[in-house]
This record gives sequence, structure tokens and C-alpha cells, in this order.
Amino acid sequence: MLIQGTTRGLVAVGTSPAAERQSSAKLREDAEVVVDQRGVITHWSAAARDLLGYTESEMRGRPASSLLSTARHTPPEAGDTTDGACDAPVLLRCRDGRTRACTIRIRPAPHDSGGWRIRVTAAPERPRVRTVDEAVLEALFSKSPTSLCVYDTELHLRRYNPAAGGKQGVFTADSIGLSPHELWPESNSKEFETRMAEVLESGIPVIGFEKRGRPPGDPGHEHVFTNSVFRLEDHAGHVMGLATTSTEITQQRIAEDRIRLLADASTLFGTSLDMMETGQQLADLSVPRFADATAVDVLATFLTGRDADPSATDLRRIGLRHTASSTASDGGARIRQPRYPFPPTSGPRLAGLEPHRVETVLPHDDGEPLYPGTSGTRRTHALVVPMEARGDVVGVVTFYRLGLENPFSDSDVLTARDLAARAALSIDNARRYTREHSAVRALQRELLPHGTPEQSAVRTAHFFAPAAAGANWFDVIPMPGARVALVLGTTSEAGLSGAAAIGRLGTAVHTLTDMDLGPEEVLSRLDLLVTRISAERCDAARTENDTRVTCVYAIYDPLSGRLSVASAGHPLPRAAGPDGRTHPLGLSPGEPLGSTADRSGSAEIHLPAGSTLAFCTPGFPGDQSLTRALSSAPAAPLDEVKNDVVKEAQGAVPPQGAVLLLARTLRLGEDRMASWNLPSDPAVVATARQLVHRQLADWGLEEEAFVTELVVSELVTNAIRYTKGPIQLRLIRDRALICEVSDASTVAPRLRFARTGDEGGRGLYLIAQLTQRWGTRFGDDGKTIWTEQDIDGDV
Repeated sequence: MLIQGTTRGLVAVGTSPAAERQSSAKLREDAEVVVDQRGVITHWSAAARDLLGYTESEMRGRPASSLLSTARHTPPEAGDTTDGACDAPVLLRCRDGRTRACTIRIRPAPHDSGGWRIRVTAAPERPRVRTVDEAVLEALFSKSPTSLCVYDTELHLRRYNPAAGGKQGVFTADSIGLSPHELWPESNSKEFETRMAEVLESGIPVIGFEKRGRPPGDPGHEHVFTNSVFRLEDHAGHVMGLATTSTEITQQRIAEDRIRLLADASTLFGTSLDMMETGQQLADLSVPRFADATAVDVLATFLTGRDADPSATDLRRIGLRHTASSTASDGGARIRQPRYPFPPTSGPRLAGLEPHRVETVLPHDDGEPLYPGTSGTRRTHALVVPMEARGDVVGVVTFYRLGLENPFSDSDVLTARDLAARAALSIDNARRYTREHSAVRALQRELLPHGTPEQSAVRTAHFFAPAAAGANWFDVIPMPGARVALVLGTTSEAGLSGAAAIGRLGTAVHTLTDMDLGPEEVLSRLDLLVTRISAERCDAARTENDTRVTCVYAIYDPLSGRLSVASAGHPLPRAAGPDGRTHPLGLSPGEPLGSTADRSGSAEIHLPAGSTLAFCTPGFPGDQSLTRALSSAPAAPLDEVKNDVVKEAQGAVPPQGAVLLLARTLRLGEDRMASWNLPSDPAVVATARQLVHRQLADWGLEEEAFVTELVVSELVTNAIRYTKGPIQLRLIRDRALICEVSDASTVAPRLRFARTGDEGGRGLYLIAQLTQRWGTRFGDDGKTIWTEQDIDGDV
């Protein structure tokens, strides 16, 4: 029950373990306390100190009511005194948090006007049998392995058991009367006090609250304790304070943190096929969760995609992070030669290297500390772990912990080894990708034209960036009759197989171009080739092939200015005249090659000289700038247009895998071509020779007259012999002298080898020997046989 004082104030006293150890005679000695008229203690005797544990300096100036306990107490029977006063029983609070039954006698203080003199006598102890509840309570405070503490309603510590006393120096003999944040300043005790106050107010216990921080007994390490808090009440429901239980779970949390760290590593590593990015990911992940600084270094040969050399010592840094900076240091942004706190300074021999711990001085690099904010000769712990993948050591990772109070444990070594192994596998995958990617890029470049072939139809400029995924190709192919074929295609197939695919398609395009087929016919035959390739790969892999192949094919004739275009799922070229106005093609891109859909046909337009054609890959990043360039500066040099478009594209999205092909159309003047329509009459052969001789004389090509007349005679004679109807003879002076004879027949001539006694059959054979090239092309009205002869002089 609550014991209230007399008219002037309240008195409360506590006991300490030291007081209990005093002799019984000394405890029975009366203690004397003097309070003023406000109930404030002005005198505290030595006997009072021995009885309740408080010193005079602690009690002087405090209200006497602070010593009264709120616990229930059954007072002893009051007895008469010689002076007629009665002794009053009270329950006083001792300094160690326990209570003591006492008897007090209050008299006015004769020498202190308005004050009172209080004599305190310890009540005689009565032997009694302890109840089961009391035995359990005593066991909790004396034998329980779980930390147990009792706090009053002001959240001041009043009692703790021996298990709490071993809690890393948090609870000591001087802890009584302190609040949680005073007991453990380097922790989240303020938050803990808030939760305690909530329990005190609501009565709802808190279970599993984690207190973490660096305790006074071990300031170098963080410790974690799980706490439960519940309210203490007496039989009448009066709130007496709080009790807390606590269990250390530091090692459990460390294990959980390591598991989360390795899980995050498994998720993060492998998201990039760039060695520099993977190395920096390892450094970023481990700091500060595992180390204060991390340096990641790989063999220099790995950066070029070559295999590991177990005897190599030349390392390059690909990742660096430290707690002195919130972002990756400059070391992780560029490749450089690392320096180590262990010999040799050029890097360790990786063959046979095992994880090992080193106590060392932080290294310096280029006259500056390796880790900013760690100047001087501060010693630290280093853990050096080789990175091994597929039986080869690819590099080494070094973890640092600053200072000497937190060394790496055996468990840390296992964690570091696991981190290094996961990163090493990703780095090795990146190396293999780098090697294959370099081979693919080189192969793609080799399959593309190394220079624009000489021809008189167009002037060209191009930009090509090898694709990381998929493959692209373009070509500019001279054709008979001074014409030129422009082709651009893409495939979604990646790697070496994608490069091989464009190699096969590019070769096929050259073959079909030599056959002098129209754009629609070329794409139709490519469609059959892609379908056959897809079927072969599906049979080999026993799976569906979803490779997408697109292509646009165009033929430009500088004699007529006619452009013929066909597309298979590829964006059509932009065509802009010399005045900047665009020329619509009136054609849809159609379906990709290898699909079952019908081709969308071809389109033809006439372009004036100086028009610009722009071919590009789907989704070209400089699309808008390309449109502006064609319309605003149509006569600008092609290289200037290309550079402007690519520069703007790179400023927005890197044009990886992008292809841009620009072509400026030219026209051959009328003085460079001569054409005659001849009747189908054997007598016209002599006339044809005369016409050719006269034209060559006008062009100053008399030296070519004999061979050309012979070729014309054979071609015209064959046309008259095997066809009916008119015959057209045309001479074109380009970089070569071109002779064409057209007739209405669709039967292709065949080169034969005549026997000795044969009177005929030597015409085409003779033509093949006298000219550099010859061939046949078919049109809607028949066929054309053409020949080319090299000529000297300017075109």
C-alpha cells in the first residue's frame, strides 16, 4: 500500500546490497533524518546511509517523499513508546531498487524552526516460508540465462539480474537509477524508451524489439539484442513499472546479413557483360556491408578477351569503393595499374594463391592516399581473395577494414571467397562475351565493303556501327549499263551465327545482282534462301526459329534517272530532290524475308540529278535530324550531312548497330550514250559496224574500234538469226565501254565450245575472250546482251 507522510512531507528510503552486508547490530542502530518545513531533506546521518545505501550528498536537497515505495506492505503492530508517541510502519526504497520495512518516529526539530526530525529503525526480520511465486521470482533474478531488468515508472533502472550484468558492460554497479539512453548511449535506446513509454501507457507488451549499437564493453563491434517489454502491476492494478528481457542475437544477424549479401550478389552479378561494370558492382556491394574499402583487379589479358595465364602478374583495376566517399572513386572509372600492401607491388602471382589476411598500412597511389580520408600511417586489416572461375584465376579482390579493432574472421573469409567466386564467374562470362563480340564485330566489318566501288551513278557516304545484338549489312554494287544497286539489310540473330547469316545473304545479293534481276525478283529469291536457312536451323535445334530478316533493295539508272525499289519489312529510303522536296515512293515495306506473305511489289520514280537517297536501319536514332538535313541543306556534301546526323544521334542514344547509307544521284549526259534501232535484216550488220566506228571516232576511242566492231557484228548477227522484230543497239561511254544489243526474244544465249569442223558456235566464245565482262538481262519486252571493255583516258 502507498504510505503517506505526515503533515510536512513524505519519506522514502531504499536498501543497497552493501547495506545488507552490514552487521545486524549496525542495521538496528537508529538512522536520523532531518527535513525542513517543505519536506526537503537537510540532514542525512551515517546510519541512514548504512540502512538505505544513499550517501548524504545524494539525499541532501531531495524530498523525503521520494523514498516511499508504492509496493504493498503489511506493517508490524505499533507499540507504545516511553514518550507517548507511536511508531509508524513504512516501506522504504533502497538505492539498489529493493525495498525495506522500517519504523519511523517523527518529532519537531528543536534547532530547526518548522522542520522535523525523523528517526528510522529497520523493522525486525521475521522468518517465514517463501511461496512458489517468490522462489520463481528469485530464480529469475539469480539464475536465469536471459537478461532481466526492472524499471520504475520514470524509466529508471531499479534492478537487473547477473545475466544482464554480463551484457558487454552496459549494466554495472553504477547503473541503478539511469535511463536506457544513459546506460547505452551508442545505440537506438531513444527509440527503445519511446516503445517502453507506450507499454507503460497501454499495457500492451512489445516483443522482439531490436536494440543495436556499440556497447561500452566492446566499442569496436556492433551488437544486436532482441528485447521484450511488459508492464508490472500490483494486485490492485496499480502500475509499478516495467520489466524487460533481452537476448543477444548478434551472430544470428551477422549470418542473416551475410546470406542477404550473397543473395544480392547472385541477383546483381551477371546483369552486365561488361567487366568494368561487374568489378565495380562487387566493390559497391561489399562497401560498407562487408568492408570499409574494396579493390577489384583482373589480369590485363582478360580485358582483351584472351584466356587466363596462371603465371601472369600484370593486373588492372576494374573496381574500387571506400567508405570515405558516397560514390565510386576515380579508380573504378578507368583502368589503371593497382598497388598493393603486399609484395610485389606489380601484383601477386596468382597461381596457387589462397585467401589470406594481412595487417598492413594503407597504400598510397601517385602520392595520395588510396582511400581519401585515410591519410597518415593508419594500420588496417586486409583480406586478399583470388577470383577463380572454371579452374582459372582471373584476378584478385582485396577487402579492407580500417583500424585494428575489427579483424576478418574465419566466417568472413568464407563469405569473401563466395563473393569473389560469384563475381569471377560473371567476369569470365564478360571476357568470353568480349572475345566473341570482338570476333563478331571484326567479321561484320570484313563482310562489308571496304570502300565504295568506282561507278558513275551515285556518290555515297556511310556510317556503320556493329550491332551488339543482331547484325546489319549494306552494299553498293555496280551493275551493267552504268547502273548501281543499293542494298541494306538486318537480322535479329546475334553473335557469330548472325554474322554468318549476313555473310550468306550478302553473297546471295551479289550473285542475284550479277544476274541482273529486278528488285522484286531479288527479294523473292532472298526470301526462299531465308526460308531454307530457317528450316535448317529449326531442324538442327529442334525448336522454332524466330529470326527476323529485313532488306531493302534499289537500282538506280543514271541514264534515265529511274529508281526502282523493293522492300521486305525494311524502312523505305528517303528520296529528296536537289530543291529539298521529298519524293514519296508509294510503297509499303511489306513483310520480312522468310515469311509466308506475298511481297508488296516494287516502286519506280524518276529523280533529277543531285537528288539524295537516305537508307537507314529500323529505329535509326538520328531519324529527325536526317529528315531536317535532307530538307534544309539538300546540296550539302554527303560527308557533312552524315557527320551532323550521327553526331546528333550519339548525343541522344548511342547508335549501336545503326547503319546510315547516303547516295547523291548523278546523270550521264546525252553525249555519253548513242542508241540506234535496227531492222531484223542480215544486211544491217555492216551498217551497225559503221555506226559504231563513227561514234567511237567522235569519242576519241579509235583504238577500241576493231574489237568493238567485231563484238557488235556477232551480237547483231545472233539477234537477227534467232529473233524476229526490231533490234536496238546502244553504246555507253562510262568507266568502261558498254555495248548493248536488245531484241524481243526471252531465250538466253548459251556459251558453246565449237569443234574444229564446226562452221558456227564461236560467237559468244569470241566475245568472252575479247571483253572483260558480258551478260544477259531480261525485261518486259525481251532481253539485252551486254559487254564491257576497258578503255583508257578520262571518263
